[in-house]
Amino acid sequence: MQTLSTQTLARMIKIGKHLGKSDLLDLLMEANLWSKRIDMDVNRQEILRTALNGARDKAIEDDDTQAHQALLDFARALVEFDLHRELRNLVDDLAEALRSDGYELVDQETDELDRFGFQHKVKILPFDAGKAPLHEEMTALEHELTARGYAQALGHYQAALKHFSEQDHPSSNGQLRTAFEALIVNLAVDHTAYQDTGRANQGGSAIKDLYVKGGSGPAVTGQPLPEKDGGTLIQGVWDISHLNGSHPGLSDAQEARIRMQLVTGVMQFLLRHFPA
Repeated sequence: MQTLSTQTLARMIKIGKHLGKSDLLDLLMEANLWSKRIDMDVNRQEILRTALNGARDKAIEDDDTQAHQALLDFARALVEFDLHRELRNLVDDLAEALRSDGYELVDQETDELDRFGFQHKVKILPFDAGKAPLHEEMTALEHELTARGYAQALGHYQAALKHFSEQDHPSSNGQLRTAFEALIVNLAVDHTAYQDTGRANQGGSAIKDLYVKGGSGPAVTGQPLPEKDGGTLIQGVWDISHLNGSHPGLSDAQEARIRMQLVTGVMQFLLRHFPA
């Protein structure tokens, strides 16, 4: 099963290493992460690496949902702990990493203040039931692009997934936009009179051949989409894909995830409407 990334575990370690060893062990036990493999004589970072990586391996290799939940429980307990004020920026980094993994860290209001004057009652909620951004749909899309021989679109899409998993959101956005553009050109060449010029940045011209401006539908499979029955959709996503692209600082984890879902879905929509 998919579980928390190593980047997210690293951010938990950065926070946890500042806790006293006794407090740290209490949190591990609370989250059901205690293990006989943990060496009490090593430093706190090594204790955390052993516990967290052990649970991550069980979740991935054994499809162990309890191990996955234990990681989420530890993240929650860590943020609810009486952290010193200087550590709160590390919590923001952890929250961003969790978003990349498909979770939102939610601080709920409570009347109880910790000794540093903070109110913490934390929930970690999945963005969707699958706890992953369209994982099955992504696999299906890669398969379809391979079957059609759309190598350029496939390569850029796989690069986008790689960058997304590494939490490099601007690079993921840029590769995703290029994959979408390559698919638009492929479909325009295969299903309309559009001629591939071999130049870069053809998407804006090619997409105009994939829908009929002013058309009201219904859409006919294999034919250019009416503007009001699919055309506005693909043009809108094309326009959105050019915002907050491969520019550091312009895209956070949640925005990149939504973009991944949106473009993945529209690429599948186009492949279904324009069959091989």
